[in-house]
Amino acid sequence: MGKTTLTLDKEHFTEEVTASFLIDFENCCKSMELSDFVALFKKYDLSFLEDYNEVFDLIAHITTSWKKPGEETKLLDITEESARCIFCNIGKAVRVFKWTYIHTLAEIPMNRVVYESKAGFYFEYQDKQLIEFGVCNAYT
Repeated sequence: MGKTTLTLDKEHFTEEVTASFLIDFENCCKSMELSDFVALFKKYDLSFLEDYNEVFDLIAHITTSWKKPGEETKLLDITEESARCIFCNIGKAVRVFKWTYIHTLAEIPMNRVVYESKAGFYFEYQDKQLIEFGVCNAYT
């Protein structure tokens, strides 16, 4: 299993940057579009962090694997719920985003099937500053 977290520099991720990042991150999760996450990672210049590529590749997989380009995937709804990590960071709070979608150009009757995908993310803070951000693969 690859690395799923980024450790952030407190001098780079001030309280103000943390607040802004969290708003922008939530907006990305409302679309689950890879391009939004690319812009987020560029805006906050996260490429210098250790394990950046592994974490970004995992997010890229999450945001693209649910789509079927030839079948025109349509996002129906995105909801958020709270959970707890049950594997790598046992007990750590996790924000889970669940999205439902259909493939409108799939063959009948599959074009009416509603699918669901989920992704969990966790955030660790110290004095209101984000010090760790990651993808959670096992949560309840």
